[in-house]
Amino acid sequence: MHCPVCKEGTSLEPAPLEEGKLAAWRCSTCNGHWIRNADFWRWRAQVGHNTPETPVTEPPARTAPEAAGLRLCPDCHHVLGRYKVGHGIGFTVDRCRNCDGAWLDGGEWEALRVRNLHDDLPRIFDDEWQRAVKREVQEQTSEENFRRRLGDADYQRAQELRTWLDAHPKRSELFAYLQLKHRRD
Repeated sequence: MHCPVCKEGTSLEPAPLEEGKLAAWRCSTCNGHWIRNADFWRWRAQVGHNTPETPVTEPPARTAPEAAGLRLCPDCHHVLGRYKVGHGIGFTVDRCRNCDGAWLDGGEWEALRVRNLHDDLPRIFDDEWQRAVKREVQEQTSEENFRRRLGDADYQRAQELRTWLDAHPKRSELFAYLQLKHRRD
């Protein structure tokens, strides 16, 4: 098996994760990990769904930049698909659409573990998760557009007003009043 990032020149070596309980293969050059789908599910069956969170305040730094270009599955040589993780994590995870194995660049397993997402790895690849990530990105983009258009001070005041309105018991009446007042002006 060869590294999908470093290509043909670098072989993957056995390097179990999770205190030796999760079989994985590691590239000694880029520090990435290949996790076979069956090995992941075998590990999950042993440890259950919610493994204990790692008490770390800052996620570890990734050791490799996000590489461009196609990556091939180390096992079956099909093209790996890229999936955004979301939930405050800015990188993608690669998955073989043929054998369902997953490639994580150096430091990504640890970053997932810090946020207790490592035991949900297959969920990252499903349509529901990816739709939620897309919505998250769209909301962030929209907020940044408003911040840019309004300026920091007005954006902050609008945020305070939104927070106040959202918690107010007469929220609907206040919105109606603002709309009515806006139409008259």
